Amino acid sequence: MSAVAIIITIHDGDDRTTGCLEECQKQTDAIAARGKHSFSMFINNEGESGYPAVWAKALEGGFDFYILMDYGLKLSEGALDAFFENSGFLRHKAVITGTVARDDKSLLFGGRNKRGKLIEPDPTIPVPCHLYDLSLTMVPAFAVSSLDNPYDIIHSRFLDYGCGAKVAKAGIARVIAPGVLAHTSREIDMPVWKNPDKPLGDRILSFFLKR
Repeated sequence: MSAVAIIITIHDGDDRTTGCLEECQKQTDAIAARGKHSFSMFINNEGESGYPAVWAKALEGGFDFYILMDYGLKLSEGALDAFFENSGFLRHKAVITGTVARDDKSLLFGGRNKRGKLIEPDPTIPVPCHLYDLSLTMVPAFAVSSLDNPYDIIHSRFLDYGCGAKVAKAGIARVIAPGVLAHTSREIDMPVWKNPDKPLGDRILSFFLKR
């Protein structure tokens, strides 16, 4: 039986409803009933700043899979099943990110190219990406053990919007699960220095002005 850690992060501005937890529990109960996976839940109340501490705590458990998700998500039916199905197809050797859309169906989080632009998911097959967001992502133990520093899973480089540059450098596959796996009413205010649609000079200037 595979042991799975689910790390749920509460961000400032989340509406604090229990919808995400209820749907997550519903899906994990259904999966656990098949006898192939067991689940442990970790709550990160500190937003992005809390990732290192909760990630360290989860790593101590030596889980087979780590699923990171935002508290404000409305998970699609079968979202967690999609992670395990596609992970098996990829022999549990790829970091798999799920696409999250706004209520108006425009994409907000998911897999990104090298410049940080969101990539549209394919409706039926996983597609490669370079970077990924932590809003809804599954990490297999293979990826953790293949890195010199397992914290590279949750860290982004200077100017990157999205994580995974060092994961890519280590030769670990990163893919986007098929379809849209969640919706959210959460909005983000992307700083200029992280925005891949802004000129590089503007991004660098914005970075130094923010300090």
